[in-house]
Amino acid sequence: MSIYFDSGLLGKCTLVPKCHTRPTSNYSGYRLSKVVLAQKNITFGNIRTRPINPHSFEFVINEPEKCENNGSPFLVILISTTHKEFDARQAIRETWGNESNFKGIKIVTLFLLGKNADPVLNQMVEQESQIFHDIVVEDFIDSYHNLTLKTMMGMRWVATFCSKAKYVMKTDSDIFVNMDNLIYKLLKPTTKPRRRYFTGYVINGGPIRDVRSKWYMPRDLYPDSNYPPFCSGTGYIFSADVAELIYKTSLHTRLLHLEDVYVGLCLRKLGIHPFQNSGFNHWKMAYSLCRYRRVITVHQIGPEEMHRIWNDMQSKKHLRC
Repeated sequence: MSIYFDSGLLGKCTLVPKCHTRPTSNYSGYRLSKVVLAQKNITFGNIRTRPINPHSFEFVINEPEKCENNGSPFLVILISTTHKEFDARQAIRETWGNESNFKGIKIVTLFLLGKNADPVLNQMVEQESQIFHDIVVEDFIDSYHNLTLKTMMGMRWVATFCSKAKYVMKTDSDIFVNMDNLIYKLLKPTTKPRRRYFTGYVINGGPIRDVRSKWYMPRDLYPDSNYPPFCSGTGYIFSADVAELIYKTSLHTRLLHLEDVYVGLCLRKLGIHPFQNSGFNHWKMAYSLCRYRRVITVHQIGPEEMHRIWNDMQSKKHLRC
C-alpha cells in the first residue's frame, strides 16, 4: 500500500490508497511506501505536526546578545532593508532609529537582510555590521518575493533572543517614524504592557489577479476572494509575545510572498484581530510640522529628506501648532 500526504489536505487524504493531490508550489508532497501501520514509531499525530513551511535558514550575521546588553527593551524595531540601502540605514541610525533618543526607555534597532547574489555587497554589509552591530542576516536570497522570509526571520529573532521585550515594530527603510507619538501616545511606557496586541494601518481587501501587478496573487496559491484583515507592511506594532506566536504559526502555514497578507493569515489562525490606527500612513505625505506631529509613520521618505524632517521637528519642539 502506498499512502500519499499533502500538506494542505492532511486528515482528508490519509489512508486512501489511490488518493492523488496536486502538490502546492512550495511543497512537493511525501510518498511513503510499504508503510506498516502498526509500527509504533509512526503516528498520524506527529505527521500532522510536521512543518509544511520550515524556516530552515541559518544566521549568517547575528546579534544574539543585543537584548541582553540592553536589559529588557521596551521596543524592538525591525527594519526591512536591502544591501544597497546604506544611506537609508545610516539616516535612520542618525534620526528616529537612534537607540539612545529616549533616556530611560530601552530601544533596540535591527536591520533585516537576506544574502545577496553579489559577494561584494555581502562583504560590505558584513563590514557595516562590524561597525554598528545592528544587522541580522539569514542565508535565503534577498529579493522582493522573499520579504515574508525576512519578516519571519525578525519574528524568530525576537522570540529567540529578545523574548522579554515589551513591544516590536516592523517597518521599512523608507519610512519616517514619529517616535514621540509611537512611544508616548500609543505604547505608553508607564502603563501595563499589552498581550496579543497588533495594530497599524488595517487593510480589508482581496487578491489582485492581474499578472502585471506588483501584488499579483495567483489563484492556485490563494484561491479565496478575500484576505483576512492585515496591517500594511510599511509599519505595524505588536506586543512581543505575538512574535513567537506568529513564527510558530508560520511553520504550519503555506508561504505567501506578500508578507503583510501572510502575517494577517497567521493572525487569523491565532484569533488575534489587528486594531486600526489612523496614525499609520502607508503613503507619501508632503511635509509640514503640524501634519507630521499628528502621525506615527509616513511612507516614501529618502535619506536626505529624513534628515531634514528630523532636524526640523527637533528644532521646533517648542512651537505650537
